[in-house]
Amino acid sequence: MRKILFRAVVACSVAAGFCVSGTAWSADAASPIVGSWVLNIAKSTFDPPPPLKSQTLTISAARGGGVHQVIEYQEADGPPIHMEFTSKFDGKEVAVTGNGEADAVVATLPQPDTFKFVFKKSGKRVEVAQFKISWNGKILRGPISGKDANGVWKYYYVFDRQQVIEPKSRLL
Repeated sequence: MRKILFRAVVACSVAAGFCVSGTAWSADAASPIVGSWVLNIAKSTFDPPPPLKSQTLTISAARGGGVHQVIEYQEADGPPIHMEFTSKFDGKEVAVTGNGEADAVVATLPQPDTFKFVFKKSGKRVEVAQFKISWNGKILRGPISGKDANGVWKYYYVFDRQQVIEPKSRLL
């Protein structure tokens, strides 16, 4: 009984921590999504196959209360791809630099521990992703889907946290 109660208290504390850090980021407290996330290919699913060779998502604090995101990946039969953008998760469209797959993204926080991306190319939606952070902050997972020249695809990504990137003092 005590173990169950203890787990419930810990889970509530973690959830409260996500709520505070997800809605009131500051230079002194990092968001739970800040860090380096590496795709765990063995735990992820890819429909249609083949799986990606690799993917890393690096999220760091940015000026003005947002985050800067760098996405680097390589498909099974293609060259490395690099994309980046800065967003406040406020639902406003921002530019994506890097490859030609997307030129804009709308990022939101549907829940304090969940973030959503809608990537666009020339104003058209090309990819949607929604990721949730595990209760212990070590796993990031969720569905990602889109449509390209080869048709519709649906993946389920599982990322493992590699490191926490501390925000620079007084940046925000």
